Amino acid sequence: MKRRLIHILIVVLFVVALFGTALPAGVQQHLVQKGETLSEIAQKYEVPLKSIIQANSIKSAHRIRTGRMLRIPGESLTFEDIWYKIQPGDTLFSIGRRHNIEWRDLQRINGISSPRSLQVGKMIRISEPGPDFGKPLRGRLVVTSKYGYRPHPVTGRYQHHAGIDFRAATGTSVYASKGGRIIFAGRKGGYGKIVVIEHEDNFTTWYGHLSRIRVKVGQIVSQGKVIGLSGNTGISTGPHLHFEIRYKGRSENPTKYITIP
Repeated sequence: MKRRLIHILIVVLFVVALFGTALPAGVQQHLVQKGETLSEIAQKYEVPLKSIIQANSIKSAHRIRTGRMLRIPGESLTFEDIWYKIQPGDTLFSIGRRHNIEWRDLQRINGISSPRSLQVGKMIRISEPGPDFGKPLRGRLVVTSKYGYRPHPVTGRYQHHAGIDFRAATGTSVYASKGGRIIFAGRKGGYGKIVVIEHEDNFTTWYGHLSRIRVKVGQIVSQGKVIGLSGNTGISTGPHLHFEIRYKGRSENPTKYITIP
């Protein structure tokens, strides 16, 4: 009996060492078998291929190492799949090991200059930002107002600017930054004429101050589809495009997802 208990204890310790701490609710793990593809794994667990790629910071969907342990999120990535709150005693190495991501990738994704200077309580990304957000305008993007707090150009009040304003003459074509479903197309307060697109993984993109809208609610659009023309509707001081990226309804800095010179 004593030997049996010792054997069970050894097995338990081995499992803990192999898998680390408990996974977030709804997240499973999968050990990649020889000859197995990511598409087959996605079909097996009935989750989007992209969710697996993002949850594991996979650089190439066509090359996956046999024996790698993958995190399998639910049908779409949750906040816990993408972000982690730094706890006392955490290091990039320990966080990376817990979430199956190289510590160097954590450093790169979050722009951390020194791995030794982690700030307790700060949220860091533990998966790659979605790579498929595109520019909402063609040509060089010229920023006229950045994301973050600023004096409002009309009211003068110091308040949060939930997106980025890009220079665009009235009538300039505006393109879907990412494929998805139109959930709003019409007038909305200070936004004027606006289009809102719902995407996978709880993201939405917002396109404000349009002069014309070229899509309808419920319509499915592909990335690069013309959804409207820029303008000066709503509370605005001149023609431009107001562009937002939101995750679960909360605005994020678009520069995390699209490259702006």
